Amino acid sequence: MNALSTDSLAHDFPSPRGPVQALSEVTLSVERGEFFGLFGPNGAGKSTLIRILTTLIIPTSGRATVMGHDVLRQADKARENFGLVFANENSFYGRLTGRQNLEFFAALQNIPRSQAKQRAAELLDLFGLGNAADAYFQSYSTGMRQKLNVARALLHNPPLLFLDEPTKGMDVVTAESVRTLLRRDLVERQGKTVVLTTHDLDEMESLCDRVAILEAGKIRAFGAPADLIQQASASVVYRLEIAAAPDGLVAQLSGLPGVDSVEAVSQTSAATVLELTFRDPATPPDLWQTLAARHIAVKRYAPKDDGLRALIRNNGLSASPSDANAPSV
Repeated sequence: MNALSTDSLAHDFPSPRGPVQALSEVTLSVERGEFFGLFGPNGAGKSTLIRILTTLIIPTSGRATVMGHDVLRQADKARENFGLVFANENSFYGRLTGRQNLEFFAALQNIPRSQAKQRAAELLDLFGLGNAADAYFQSYSTGMRQKLNVARALLHNPPLLFLDEPTKGMDVVTAESVRTLLRRDLVERQGKTVVLTTHDLDEMESLCDRVAILEAGKIRAFGAPADLIQQASASVVYRLEIAAAPDGLVAQLSGLPGVDSVEAVSQTSAATVLELTFRDPATPPDLWQTLAARHIAVKRYAPKDDGLRALIRNNGLSASPSDANAPSV
């Protein structure tokens, strides 16, 4: 049994000008114990999909299950099996301690008091908050607050965790520690399933077993990051910084074998930056011969994008109005 699955899932939001399509025929499955990523520009449909899977909104058509439970007909059972973490969560109580906050929310979930105390202590230690457990929440840093946010979602020890940009606003060190905890402790050691939405491609590439890339409410790419990167390697963009660009250079470089296009993206009296798109990852040798023949000094030459960035670029992904026009739920 998969941790979650969707079949032809679609959702339209009403608007004065007619329905706005947020999701269209989305079909996917996430395996148990998998670290799964959802990526897409603002308005791609990520939030709408998460809201349907977590029973916050009802789909217009299609079907979705969470740990085998239909999100419409068995919503209560589905909720028992997942935790949900939104970025910038502000529902904690500033004048309660971290420990008191967790115990309070455990009580709302009808977790017995003795069990809640033990679970809160375990989670505070797991997230490195043991020393701050009895400090007021209002004194917590952004990173500490987000760690407590994830800890709260795990109070009832669900097998599935939905995370909406869990490292947003964190410093580099704290963000890396949270990523390690999610991957090592929750997925690899405890066997939990994690579904992550993020705008950080490096984060997604390093953490996720598989990813789905959404645009305009549809899945544009789906699979393991390494496989998607291989698909993206058919076209590569490099940035070339030179001391100066003599007349006719852009046209000359554009005509070289293997070069799709050349664009001047920055030009000052000190330097010119060109973007060169190649059909093949290997740089054509004619490029260096041309530059040498014209006595052009190269300051820097490096890929503009790598990994999943190339896939995003090559697919021409852009935001759609779907989530942007959707009501806040």
